[in-house]
Amino acid sequence: MRTFLLDIIPKIQRFSQKLDNLTVLTNKHWVVIDEELNRKVVFIFREKDSQLLISENGKIEKGTWEYLGNNSLLIDRNDGSYLFKHGFIDDTVLALKVDGKEEYALLVNEHKFDNKINSLTTILQFLNDTYSSERQQRTLTIPESKEVLNTAPKNQIQIKPTKSFISTDYPDLDKDIEKIKDAANLSSDKFITEILISFCRDHSIKAEFIDSNPDFTKKVVNKELPIGLIEQLFRLNSDNNNFISDLETFIKTKLNESYR
Repeated sequence: MRTFLLDIIPKIQRFSQKLDNLTVLTNKHWVVIDEELNRKVVFIFREKDSQLLISENGKIEKGTWEYLGNNSLLIDRNDGSYLFKHGFIDDTVLALKVDGKEEYALLVNEHKFDNKINSLTTILQFLNDTYSSERQQRTLTIPESKEVLNTAPKNQIQIKPTKSFISTDYPDLDKDIEKIKDAANLSSDKFITEILISFCRDHSIKAEFIDSNPDFTKKVVNKELPIGLIEQLFRLNSDNNNFISDLETFIKTKLNESYR
C-alpha cells in the first residue's frame, strides 16, 4: 500500500473512533488510496476467522488480520506481515500508521469512495471540513425538559459510582434502540450515533451533525424517539466514567448492527 505523510491526522485524532471497536472496522469495505489509475484495491476485514479479503480489480487475495491491543493491527498477506498503529477511523476514512514511521496508509469506505471521496485531495478536504477546530466548536445546545427526566422507569436505574454498565440490567434499552434504528433507516444513517449520544449525554449537538442529518436531529430534539431511558442513564451516572464509556460503546454497537 502506498503511504502518505499526513500532519492532519495527529491534529484530529481526538475525534477518531477507537480501533478496538471492531464493528467500525469490519462493517465496511475499505478502498485503498494510491491514486494509480485503472487500479482499485479493496480491503474487507471479516470477523469470521479474522479473514482478510483483498480485491484488486476483482481478483481476490486471502489473508488474515488481528487486533493486538494497544492500538495495534497486524495484517498478514501473501507478500509478508505488516504492523500498523491506530491513526484515525470514522465511518468514512481509515488511516493506519506504519509502525515506527510517521506515514499513513489511507483507506476510504467504498460507499463514500463511489461518491467522489476517492483521492488524497478530497480526503484532506473532507477531514478539514469535518474536523477543523472552528467547525467542531459550533454546537447547538438544547435546554433539558424536566418532563423528559421522568420518562424511564426509576426501578431500572442503578446509581452506583463503581458499578459497570450491564445491558441486561435495562431490558427496555434494547427495545428503545431498535425503535431508534427503525427511525434512522427511514431517513439517513449519517452521524446517528453522534447525534443520539451527544444529545442524550450533553443536550448539545455539533452543527456539523445537524447539517448532515437534520431529519434525525429533529426527531431526537423533539423527543419523537424513545430516548428517555438513555437520557436518565447518562444523567444519573454522569460521574461514573466507566459506566458512561460502556453505555456509549453499547449504543454504538447496537446502532451499527442495523447496517451490517
